[in-house]
Formats: sequence, C-alpha cells, structure tokens
Amino acid sequence: MSKRILSFLFCGLLSALGVLLILLGILDSGQANAEEMPYATHMLLTIPGILSIGAGLLCLTRKIHRSGKGFVLLNFLYILLGGFLIECIYFQFIHFGTANAQPRMAIPAFGISAVFAVLFMIFHIIFTVVYDKLKK
Repeated sequence: MSKRILSFLFCGLLSALGVLLILLGILDSGQANAEEMPYATHMLLTIPGILSIGAGLLCLTRKIHRSGKGFVLLNFLYILLGGFLIECIYFQFIHFGTANAQPRMAIPAFGISAVFAVLFMIFHIIFTVVYDKLKK
C-alpha cells in the first residue's frame, strides 16, 4: 500500500463517518419535539459530521508537513477552533439570532468541539503512525 492510497483511505473513512453523523443529526432533529431542543442534535451530531469531513480532508495534507507531531497538533487546533467557530456561528447567528443571543451556549459548544477534536486527533495519530511505517 502506498502513502497516497492510505491518505485517501483515511479521508474516505472519516468522510463516511461525517456523512453518517450528518444524516443521523438531520433525521434525529426532525423527530424532536419543541421541548427536546432539536438544535441539540445539530450541536451533537450534524456539526461534528462537518468536522469529520474536514478531518478526513486534512489527511490529504500529511505530505506537506515535516513531522507527524506537527501534523497531529496543527490538525487538532484546526478542528478545535474551527468546530467552536462553526457551532458559535450556527447558534448565535442562525438559530437564536442576534436579538436573542445565548452567550452561555459557548461553553457546551467548546466542550463538544474539544471532545470531537480529541476523537479526530486519535484518528490522525493512527494515520500518522501507519503513514510513517510505510516505505517511500
């Protein structure tokens, strides 16, 4: 197996996981009542699905990084900060609107982004270990 095939394999795996999370989030939010807060499923499933697709695409950038540590740490920061930004934009501007801002929603948004960033960091660590063991 070549490094290029491995990159596309992990990209496809994480992207498929992302599509599954997005579909589950959309289906679950459609069945939620007003009391169950349907936006919570978007916070827990749909937005992390978008992050999973992004994490898969980041696997294609391994070749341009000098070291595996730099690749993993930089992608961790991309996913953490990008996820927090996407969640805050969705909830503060799209769902609640600027007239009814919910600044306390930033705390669970950061927590959920951190959990999924660690999960995708584990995928990137596995990818980096396998990538470095392959011959050029």
